[in-house]
Amino acid sequence: MRRQIKLIALDLDGTTFNSDKVITERTKQAIASAIAQGVIVMPATGRPKNGLPESFLSIPGVRYALTSNGGAVWDLYENQVLVGDFMPYETACRVIDRLLQIDALVEFYHDGKAYADQKSYDRALTGYENFPDWFKNYVKKSRIPVDNLRERVYSGKYQIEKMLASFNDLSLRQQLFDTLHTNPELSVVFGNSFNVEISAATANKGYSLLRFAEAMGITKDEIMVCGDTMNDRTMFAAAGLAVAMGNADADIKAMADDMTLSNDEDGVAVAIEKWVL
Repeated sequence: MRRQIKLIALDLDGTTFNSDKVITERTKQAIASAIAQGVIVMPATGRPKNGLPESFLSIPGVRYALTSNGGAVWDLYENQVLVGDFMPYETACRVIDRLLQIDALVEFYHDGKAYADQKSYDRALTGYENFPDWFKNYVKKSRIPVDNLRERVYSGKYQIEKMLASFNDLSLRQQLFDTLHTNPELSVVFGNSFNVEISAATANKGYSLLRFAEAMGITKDEIMVCGDTMNDRTMFAAAGLAVAMGNADADIKAMADDMTLSNDEDGVAVAIEKWVL
């Protein structure tokens, strides 16, 4: 049953975290045990580096992180980008102009940090009743609000890992997705139930995971991943062993080599125990 796994990439929300946004002790122990066996275990998330949860990073031996849906892979010990796949300047300018026309929380990620348009930031935290409390708290802790996000993009000084818009009105979310997802310059995915995440065409979890693995001398067959939603599709295609959570979307389950329990039933721990430990 067990395989020769050398790298495990774990989505966070809906996967490693349960519905209370907690990594259980069983899951922490499974990750720590895999690392103790010499396996690289890393978060693979749409979050920026400064939005990575301490509860994951504090597990002994967690050194690497795939962030911004593949926009950057970090060596956390050296605070260094190992794989960067940034949005081209002209593309970024076109996207920010489109995003700032709509009623949404608008952000971009650069150098592991999340910058939010001040006006949309204020609107989102005070007037968006459909945003869950956990998300509002996360935004307050991890976002840097700035007066003129467009000016920063147009300056060309920022290597943009990802842009995103989070919506109170989900019909506007679908309209934006329908408008952008066929653009060959872009990778456009849903990262949660209320946002749209936009990156360079090749910036996705799967491509960046393979580039990182190659640099580490790890083959596709030696990679295991766990995930649950649309932004995990490329990661599933890139792995030798793709494990869908019990709570995963139907299309993710259809891509999977195996299915574990849900994120509220220690599904990540169960998968690591089954295939690695």
